[in-house]
Amino acid sequence: MSPLWPDRLGVALYPQRLVLARSSGGPRLRLTHKEIVELAPARPGMAPWQPAADALAAKAASGALARADVSLILSNHFVHYAVVPWSDTLGAKEEELAFARHCFDRVYGEEASAWAIKLSRAHARASRLAAAVDQTLVDSLNVHMAPVGARYRSLQPHLMASFNRWCARLGERAAWIVVAEPGLLCLALVDGAGWQSARTIKVGADWMAELPGVLAREECLADIQTECETVLVFAPDGPHAEVPRAGKWRIEPLLPAMLPGMIAGADEPFSFALGA
Repeated sequence: MSPLWPDRLGVALYPQRLVLARSSGGPRLRLTHKEIVELAPARPGMAPWQPAADALAAKAASGALARADVSLILSNHFVHYAVVPWSDTLGAKEEELAFARHCFDRVYGEEASAWAIKLSRAHARASRLAAAVDQTLVDSLNVHMAPVGARYRSLQPHLMASFNRWCARLGERAAWIVVAEPGLLCLALVDGAGWQSARTIKVGADWMAELPGVLAREECLADIQTECETVLVFAPDGPHAEVPRAGKWRIEPLLPAMLPGMIAGADEPFSFALGA
């Protein structure tokens, strides 16, 4: 007999590690397993995502993903983003994806032809966010997740997963969303007219102190017309840096929900993998 409330298993794939977190208990979730698998760097000539995909394959083969609804989250290191303007001329979903691919082609050229593209939800007359991932990575994950079958529920890029988690807090106000990973920041501006900007940049360990300057440069480079001072920062990999004095910017850290028994300041990566 199947349990009334199936386990949930979240797996976050990064260049340096695989983060796994399993929960059970239905409406009263509790963390039942947490694990971080450290990865060797990709070898020369190897795709940067290959070590994480291989580690996931090993976990699937061992049965560690069995008897759970599995969701995968991809590090922003593996994803390209583009803002897709609203167009009245687009009709079918195929036309929308073709237009999104054109937006990537203009920036990345022929390289983008080998990418799988996913669009954010559509809202009337609002620009959308498109995420592009190496099609070979998507195909590889589908093969590795075959033993899980229909319980392989979703594959989400880190920025999109974070936005979906926190969009209710935004409401209709404009805000910069900053998603931090080791060595990388993803900065996106969203307002009532949709997505206005999205970009990833490499950063050092002291990225929080650099953030006000990074935002000011991004505002100029992207020719942002929206007046926005609110900055929502999600850094699930911690430790949480002190929020700096930031001039006009109002920086608000976003803290993931913690299940019973989880330790604040240590278990945030697992909470994020779970989608909490």
